[in-house]
Amino acid sequence: MHQNTELTPSASAKDAEIESPIPSDLTPIAIAARGKEITGLRIFQRTADDITGTRAEELLLAMNTDQPTGGVDMTYGSGDAQHLRYWKPNLPNAPIVLFVHGGSWRSGTYLDSIGSAKVTHLTGQGYAFATVNYTLIPSVTVEEQVQEVADSLAYLVRNAATLDFDSQRIILMGHSSGAHVVTLLGTDERYFEKAGVGIHIVRAVISLDGSNYNALAEITDSPGPVAGSTIRGLGTDPKRLKDMSPTYHARAPNAGAFLLLQVHRQGDIRQAVELSVALEAAGTDVAFHVFEGESFEGHMQMLLRLGDPSYPATLVMDNWLKVHVPVTLPSA
Repeated sequence: MHQNTELTPSASAKDAEIESPIPSDLTPIAIAARGKEITGLRIFQRTADDITGTRAEELLLAMNTDQPTGGVDMTYGSGDAQHLRYWKPNLPNAPIVLFVHGGSWRSGTYLDSIGSAKVTHLTGQGYAFATVNYTLIPSVTVEEQVQEVADSLAYLVRNAATLDFDSQRIILMGHSSGAHVVTLLGTDERYFEKAGVGIHIVRAVISLDGSNYNALAEITDSPGPVAGSTIRGLGTDPKRLKDMSPTYHARAPNAGAFLLLQVHRQGDIRQAVELSVALEAAGTDVAFHVFEGESFEGHMQMLLRLGDPSYPATLVMDNWLKVHVPVTLPSA
């Protein structure tokens, strides 16, 4: 396991210019936007959860207007929400990134909740890219929602030859509740089995400031809006909460490797450490990094800025992908 809990920064951490002193005149908005990596015991420091309603609305507006261009829309099921957008790779037989948007399982779409920078960045590197729409709660359960995402991947795999990507090199990426969905898919093979594909084709899972890795603990780890979202989405039955928790399914088989990118939100960092340990115990490769940005401010900055070369998490992601799912296969 590669975690950023070590007191000595790794090479990738040094590349991202972490541990820089924070100038006293920097605002929380500016700190989250620069997003330098945090290592050592600093990741466990108590963080503030305050954000004004006006600022939250500004961030949501920025997200909703930052929609990617290009791509082709496709339908993967018969439901009104069951469609996706696909960007063809500029190299043959490339890996594909399937992105799952957040929104506490109850809001957002495949275009207005993903951040365009990551699409441009990854397709520019040669990856195929798809972003999936799915039915929102309460029209369906979260379990049914996760199955829809699995079904969308199965649709893409069945059409891989026509779409010109490598069906054996899948990267799942999600933000917020979408990160919960992709980590659950990467640890609980039941959804892919029902969809008719094997978990082994998922070579990588990239979780962007995920929560509910341990859904029962989320209620006490993150009191307030996050815990409220957990209760609205998953209820309070301990058996169901456990069943919907990636940490409890991380015994193997799992997806090939996991990259957990978190911002400075205390409760979810604790759960990311716990998930990392569970994955490592199962023999699954996992890397875990924490970046500046408290509360909803950091949460949204990671979504919007990932893919911008000046945002440190982008370099961490790029270096990790070169190891685990490079665009071109190494020569024999």
